[in-house]
Amino acid sequence: MPSLSTTSGSGTGNKLPAFPRTTAPTTRRLNNSKIRYENELVIRQTVEADINGLRNLMDDLTLVRSSLESELESLKDELMSLKRNHEEEMRQLQSQTGGDVSVEVNAAPGVDLTKTLNDLRCEYEQIIEKNRKEVEQWYEVKIEEVNRQVTSSSQDIQTSSHQLTELRREMQNLEIELQAQLSTKSSLENSVSETESRYSCLLQQIQGQICAVEEELASIRCEMESQNQEYKMLLGIKSRLEQEIQQYRSLLQEGQQDLVASQGAFQGGGKSSQSYSSSYTHSQCGEMSGKSTFSKGVILKG
Repeated sequence: MPSLSTTSGSGTGNKLPAFPRTTAPTTRRLNNSKIRYENELVIRQTVEADINGLRNLMDDLTLVRSSLESELESLKDELMSLKRNHEEEMRQLQSQTGGDVSVEVNAAPGVDLTKTLNDLRCEYEQIIEKNRKEVEQWYEVKIEEVNRQVTSSSQDIQTSSHQLTELRREMQNLEIELQAQLSTKSSLENSVSETESRYSCLLQQIQGQICAVEEELASIRCEMESQNQEYKMLLGIKSRLEQEIQQYRSLLQEGQQDLVASQGAFQGGGKSSQSYSSSYTHSQCGEMSGKSTFSKGVILKG
């Protein structure tokens, strides 16, 4: 590494490293080299992945081709079996109709079985020929598609191989440059360690402040939880008191209705009903006053 020779007041020469003057451009070159190396490495990995994918695709196409060929063979076998079955049925029909039978009947002429069988045979042969042509056309189309895919895959593999060769050559050049930059990196790491030692004290102070703030937040959180519990307790007491007040109101309304009914009975029923209604009214009023006093006591306690 380059160095500067400085002379103190007493004439003693101290050799100081020239890092402050060359750190910035060296760092930029190192970062640029790292970025180029990483980009080329990503491109290489991508090309290798594409090559592997194309190889897998070629294997899949080979399997598809073999499966299509086996399917074509099975269709040919099925066609031959259909032909044999048709010939067997034709022989059976001919053997059934081949006997000599002379019967004289006064009826209309019957259907010509030979013509009917020939028509059926022609129809079956046309169907079989049509199916055979369709299968052959389908097979030819599939074979052409597979051949096109194989050709395209081969071209892609050749192109990818050429690109991979170029990338390997460039990667070797980058590795040489990287080795040159690593020596510079080691000197820069020394200055980084000095910077870390300077900022470690500041980091400790900040961590202490963070701990204090976290403790304060924990205390505030505990206080909020206690206030929330107290609020929930007061809310429950309030709801219970409202329910009791509603019950007392309903009881008061029932007592007033009973009082009105007893007054009506008193006006129409004479002294006996009057004495009964009075005693009933006094008892209801006593019960209502007792409940009212109890509700007031509960409210005051709440």
